[in-house]
Amino acid sequence: MASACVTGATGYVASELIKQLLGKGYKIKATVRCPTDSPRLQYLRDIAQSSCGSLDLVQVPDLQQGSEALDSALAGSQYVFHVASPFRFDGDPDLDIVQPAVRGTKAVLEAAAKQKPAVKRVVVTSSVCAIHDMNRKQQPKHEQFCEEDWNETSQMPGEAYWVSKVQAERAAWQLAEQLGLDVVTILPNFVLGPVISSEQAGGVSVGFMKGILESPAGKPFEGSWTVNDVRDVAAAHILAAEKPEAKGRYIVSQPHSISARFITDTLKAAYPAAAAALPDGADAEPSSINSSKVQQELGLRLTPVADTVRDMAAALLQLGIAQPAWAAAAAE
Repeated sequence: MASACVTGATGYVASELIKQLLGKGYKIKATVRCPTDSPRLQYLRDIAQSSCGSLDLVQVPDLQQGSEALDSALAGSQYVFHVASPFRFDGDPDLDIVQPAVRGTKAVLEAAAKQKPAVKRVVVTSSVCAIHDMNRKQQPKHEQFCEEDWNETSQMPGEAYWVSKVQAERAAWQLAEQLGLDVVTILPNFVLGPVISSEQAGGVSVGFMKGILESPAGKPFEGSWTVNDVRDVAAAHILAAEKPEAKGRYIVSQPHSISARFITDTLKAAYPAAAAALPDGADAEPSSINSSKVQQELGLRLTPVADTVRDMAAALLQLGIAQPAWAAAAAE
């Protein structure tokens, strides 16, 4: 039975990753900040009980510094998936976003180095935010942004999350060389797709789709987003760990952006009751990114983006996270 450690178990990506690893029969240790008997974690225990793998939750209240608890979480693991990192746009930009991301990455890699040679590889969740700035003011090295690009434009405090991903990933690569660790990084774009528990209701991605589903018909809705499916992000992490030839950085993203109009059209087609209730999203100029490396080298197959939108909406409605008036009326 293969073994792995996953940090930040209750996160959107980490929960899906744990689900997929358990489905493959992995023996998992996963870090959480709350007590391991918390009711908030029951959904993870339920997934483990119905799988062919096993899950041991380890309380690590603060990932930013080395601890016996963190060492215990990594002990016996062949693969370490460092997924935990602040995804927020409030609070102090440096103290609440940048420093926790960098310190957490350093602490996990230093703990992984203590477990050599048992640890074969560390997969670090970075972000396309480490590729380019929020508004793409930076020019790509080639025709499209790709793994060769680094975000050198984002500044504090306005793009603190972008800065955090750049600094945390650079720290990972520096420590990989210093500590002799085999590190691969996964760089998702804006993550959408189904959630697996109502405990994830407070996330940024969930809030984005919930806001659309509950929007009144007359509310303006515009913009464009380059997205990926949470299931693809999790699968990419596993491929990056298991495939010996995996190396360097891997962008996980749909190659082209989707507009507000695409999202609302997709939802209205899936839910006829929403056709008159949801706003008409605006069209937008498309943008693109080169995400071919993860598909060609690791064999990742991307979920069709319309499925991502539909499946996320279905999960939010089923779990009661989104409660639009049109859905309640259709159920009467």
